[in-house]
Amino acid sequence: MKRISRNFIALFISDAAGRILGFIAIVYVARLLAAEGFGLVSYGMAFLTYALLLGNPGLTTIGAREIAKDHTNQRVSEEILGLRLSLACLIFILFIVGLFVIPGQPATKKVILVFLLSLFPFALLLEFVFQGREEMGYIGASRVIQYGIYVMLLFILVKGRHDILMIPLSFFIGYSAAVVFLIVIFLKTYRSIKLRFSWNAWRNLLIISIPVGLATIFNQLFLNLPPLVLGIVHTKTEVGYFSAGFKVVTMLLIIERVFHYVFFPIIAKQYVTTPERLSKSFTFLTRLLFAITIPLAFGGIVLATPIIYFIFGADYGGAISLFRILLLYFAITPINTIFGYGLVAMNQERRFFKVISITAFVNLILIVILGVNFKGAGAAAALFVSEMMSIMLMNRELRRFVVFESMKYLIKPILASCVMSLVLYILQVWHIIILVVMGMLIYILVFYVIKGFSREELTHLKVTLKGK
Repeated sequence: MKRISRNFIALFISDAAGRILGFIAIVYVARLLAAEGFGLVSYGMAFLTYALLLGNPGLTTIGAREIAKDHTNQRVSEEILGLRLSLACLIFILFIVGLFVIPGQPATKKVILVFLLSLFPFALLLEFVFQGREEMGYIGASRVIQYGIYVMLLFILVKGRHDILMIPLSFFIGYSAAVVFLIVIFLKTYRSIKLRFSWNAWRNLLIISIPVGLATIFNQLFLNLPPLVLGIVHTKTEVGYFSAGFKVVTMLLIIERVFHYVFFPIIAKQYVTTPERLSKSFTFLTRLLFAITIPLAFGGIVLATPIIYFIFGADYGGAISLFRILLLYFAITPINTIFGYGLVAMNQERRFFKVISITAFVNLILIVILGVNFKGAGAAAALFVSEMMSIMLMNRELRRFVVFESMKYLIKPILASCVMSLVLYILQVWHIIILVVMGMLIYILVFYVIKGFSREELTHLKVTLKGK
């Protein structure tokens, strides 16, 4: 249990630190280069984002799962590294050919080209090994190293628009430093690192991993769809409102990423060694996530106006209503992630892909219809409805293999959140920071009084998660 707590805290802090450093980098570049230069950097980063998606078609998820089942399984990591490096070379060549063939400004092509260099350190990134071994502290440290070096180099090397190529180069160096750090730690454990090139092994890996990779690509596409639709049909101001609300929700979704990283290898290991414990594990994870996301959603809905004004200013009043809807989306997304990757942990990646495909198609239709007719609020509602549909389908698929309780544990978090929200509503003229702290304290106190988790349940949880 102590190890789980350490992993959770390490990833939460490092992810938060990485996002703060990333935000500092964005502000620095945006202010220094103005809108045109910042747009060029964002354009280049978009190319890298899609190249990275193509270079990792679910391989790291499958790798983490297999290593979680057997920590000594070095062969799978060697095969994945060899395959990812080969894919990186192939994708880099294809993009280079595309840059030469497709007309465009030389400056733009240079920025894209330097960004694409990060494909190679990405191919050698060993996060999945340490995730499978449940050694999240190393992952957290590598992320802080990556963003820390990136921001430091920006301040040193980038002084104006003429230094624009130093931005993707700084990103590449920061990424490479994180990779080197994890390789050094890996060598201390395994003494050697190899790249295994085997077409038969790669074919088997791709057969297993591609459903996860496609699901990831579909998910990224439908999350990036609302700004595109709003930008085409409505004004850029409406895109700004939606982006502002969604950036706050993205920060809150650190919870989703941390839970996935920490508990995915635990579920994968239990499925092989102690499958009888899966029911209690999923029950607890659902309860714990409800206890975290519900109060954040309730509090955010009540304090939406001061939150938006405090972060973005009075010009973003149009983001308030859609931010409230996005908070409903946030409340259920971490649960859906646990259900979905729970299926992957139990070798059911095809069922996971089926659900993602269905909901991505539904989301596409809803965003077009609701986004066109109801602007940003409609697009936010489309995300919530499609996510609700996804969680229902994921839950149905998961229950084919694991029977667990979930809905009855909504009552206590909702009750405590209602008490908290009432107090916040009455005192909402106070400063937002004071209200946030007060809301947290009130919720924790009420949740404790109504025994959201009993001492016996926490004791049993320790036994369940330790697998003893």
